[in-house]
Amino acid sequence: MSRNHPGKDRKDHLIVRRLLFSEGVTALGDGLWFSMWAVYLTSVQGVPAATMGLAMGLGGGVGLLAALPIGTLTDRLGARETLVAVTVLRAAFSLTFLATHTFWPLLIAAALFTSMETAAKGSKVALVHLMVPERDCLPLLARARVVQHILYAAGAGAAAWVLAHRSTTPYHGAVVVNSLTFVMSAAILIGLPHVPPVPAARRQAGTAALRNFPFTAIMSSTALLALCWALLSSGLPLWLKEGTTAPVWIAPLAVLASSLLIALFQVRVTRSGQRLAGAVRSSWRAGAALAGCCLVFAAAAWPASPVIAAVVVLAGLGLHVLGELYYVAARWGLSIKLMTHGAQGQYQAVAATTEGAVVAVGPALVVTLVSGAGAAGWGVLALVLLTCSAPVAPLCRSALRRRTARPAKETSPA
Repeated sequence: MSRNHPGKDRKDHLIVRRLLFSEGVTALGDGLWFSMWAVYLTSVQGVPAATMGLAMGLGGGVGLLAALPIGTLTDRLGARETLVAVTVLRAAFSLTFLATHTFWPLLIAAALFTSMETAAKGSKVALVHLMVPERDCLPLLARARVVQHILYAAGAGAAAWVLAHRSTTPYHGAVVVNSLTFVMSAAILIGLPHVPPVPAARRQAGTAALRNFPFTAIMSSTALLALCWALLSSGLPLWLKEGTTAPVWIAPLAVLASSLLIALFQVRVTRSGQRLAGAVRSSWRAGAALAGCCLVFAAAAWPASPVIAAVVVLAGLGLHVLGELYYVAARWGLSIKLMTHGAQGQYQAVAATTEGAVVAVGPALVVTLVSGAGAAGWGVLALVLLTCSAPVAPLCRSALRRRTARPAKETSPA
């Protein structure tokens, strides 16, 4: 049995450390910014709440359009170089929020920032896939998510300190700190080994991933499972306040508990998605668990006792955590196993864009259903989450047949 060379083991260890360190630094800034941006834009920058919501929503939607072209650049210029450039641009674009006081500047800032945020997700997965053996790809992504959750919580804690101040200086300082975390992350990424771009003779057309219908359909349907984040951040707090007797303070507690449980179990659950068949099963388990979560949350409206209602909500939270864990495992497994080698950047850009679109519209959709239809709204969400992963298996078979039968002429030089 052959053994790895000690020098190679040390190099691989350094690569993993740099990737995890970069992810942690970025997550620290994300936790800081996303925990305070709404208050910062409305109370400090003076943007009316309705204007802020519209500008951030539209700007975020426009920003998603940049992910696919940047994914193509990832294949043509190199994954490390593209991710470094995207991270530097995230640093620059994050500072544009310092100058946003009205609708149009805020929309532009949101579009620029979201474009690089989405592009970074796809480029990161492509870089990991190209830099480590495929068997180590999902475990490394899972470890990165654990680091992400821990540092995100630390950033949220820092945001709590900022929000406790009446002065505007800590808020502006936090925006600058967020920008500096991206600069530091880019500096860490530069130290990674160079990953050669796809040779011109093997490059695919820039829309190859988008025209791969089975892959795009799988990414679009399973992306609906990303509603899990809106369930927790938007749907549950509103439901606790308007539809149950359970205390509202359970909502932030649920977010904290969810982060801790994901940090504990993400690596273990991700092993289920190492093989394509396991990734398909993970998508089914995610849909079933999240649908069950919605039904349990709906059932929390019936108990008159706050204690019993709280117990029911916590049971739903357990299903939510299970669903989120399996969703992430399925998403990585499906996107990596079904993408075409030589076009990792654009395939992962499609994955990032479809998920980003659901994340963008998720809060509005969940709030509309929960606030407008109550328990019936939770039922609609359960139906969507249960059925969205149903076509994954036949679509996977179609994707595999397409990849096997694809003629060589489809791989055309740029």
